[in-house]
Amino acid sequence: NTASSDQTDNDEIKVDVSQYPELLAKALEAHGGLDTWRNFGTLRYDKVSSEGNSENHIINLYNRKVLIDRDTTQIGFDGKEVWVSPNLESFGSGSARFYHNLYFYFFGIPFLLSDPGIMYEDLGTQTVNGTDYRALKVSYGEGVGDSDEDLYIAHFNPETYKLELLLYTVTYYSGEKTENYNALAYSDWQQVNGLEVPKKFVGYKYADGKLGDKRYEASFDNVKFEEKVPNPEIFKMAENSEIDSLKTK
Repeated sequence: NTASSDQTDNDEIKVDVSQYPELLAKALEAHGGLDTWRNFGTLRYDKVSSEGNSENHIINLYNRKVLIDRDTTQIGFDGKEVWVSPNLESFGSGSARFYHNLYFYFFGIPFLLSDPGIMYEDLGTQTVNGTDYRALKVSYGEGVGDSDEDLYIAHFNPETYKLELLLYTVTYYSGEKTENYNALAYSDWQQVNGLEVPKKFVGYKYADGKLGDKRYEASFDNVKFEEKVPNPEIFKMAENSEIDSLKTK
């Protein structure tokens, strides 16, 4: 659920973080600074699943176009359509449109919480599994991203302000706002180009302040930030591809 920008240059950016809630401003600083993040045009990483399956992601950080390379499949977002090559069947179950920026969003928080069209609510101290966090609830203005009914609650360490836990809802398939959350525990971090970004996170079921069964995990290898934006040609729809629809409902 990411907003996009048409920025193409990466002149030295100085961001006024006073426009954000104090909690988010402290978290952005703890993770390396929003001005540092916004001076990069390209993000690349290999996302590795717990089963060992690896796929390469390339993201234009200014307009949020995406290319994902798997062994036998490519998923691309050209700014309007999500396309899958050689066909939708090759993607497997689920929606490629839903998937194309899912891991990028989880990877890019807290920086992506500075996107336009976001509304914030500081929830003070919240306790999950007996641990106290400083919690920030995030919702989206109408028409922001594909899933503007999504809700997130970012849980930060009260001393370091680093992200440790993220609660999130999934509304893409239903289109209806819900307070039924899943959880992501950020268990390992890596520093790349001065930014503190995830090395690994683990997904859990969640209810009533407690983590439930483990659902999945993902790790991020070969993370690279580059000042220049990617070659725009790589995001163009492949000739042998099919488009995934904007919404399931």
